[in-house]
This record gives sequence, structure tokens and C-alpha cells, in this order.
Amino acid sequence: MMDPLYRFLPWDHVSLGQRLRQAREATMGLLLVAPPDSEVSRIARKTVAAMDRLRSEMDCHLQVTRPLWRDPRRMTRHIYGGLTHISGCLTNEEEREKDDLAGWELEE
Repeated sequence: MMDPLYRFLPWDHVSLGQRLRQAREATMGLLLVAPPDSEVSRIARKTVAAMDRLRSEMDCHLQVTRPLWRDPRRMTRHIYGGLTHISGCLTNEEEREKDDLAGWELEE
């Protein structure tokens, strides 16, 4: 049986990567205000650890399923990791044929 994650398109990975980073950031904000010995803090720490494991797993999946030559700008390393924001941009058919992430760009 084929792994259903192989149906994930680059768009899906970018979307999920951004949402996971946003969720992690929000949870870290909660950790800043929650008393360190509280149940909320304990759950938040476990949540951050679980999100980091998920991001790592999805990053590995992305690296395995996307050939390096289909990412000439080397954007895959920014999808699940780092603090870089990725936004949509205009592209044409020719660019999409060469680059799986042609519709995305890194924001500075």
C-alpha cells in the first residue's frame, strides 16, 4: 500500500510548515506566561516537543519525495525549519516545470 503522504504536493508542505511554525510560536508564547510548574506549562512543553518531532518527520518526508533538481533555489530547507516566512508569488508555466516551489518565495 502506498504511503498517503506521497500525495502531498509542495503547496501542502509549505502550508503545513507555516502552520506548524505558527502553532509552535503561539505555544512558546503561552510558555512565557504560564507558571513553570503548572499543568498548562507541562502540556505546552510536551506540545512543542511533539510539534518539533512532527516538523522533523515532515521535513524528512519532503527531502525524500522532492528531487533536489526540482528545487533550484534550495527552498525545501526553509519549509519546516527556521524562522523564514514563505509567501506566494506569481509564476508562469515554464518556471513551474523546472521548480516545484516556483509559486513561493522567501520573505526577508
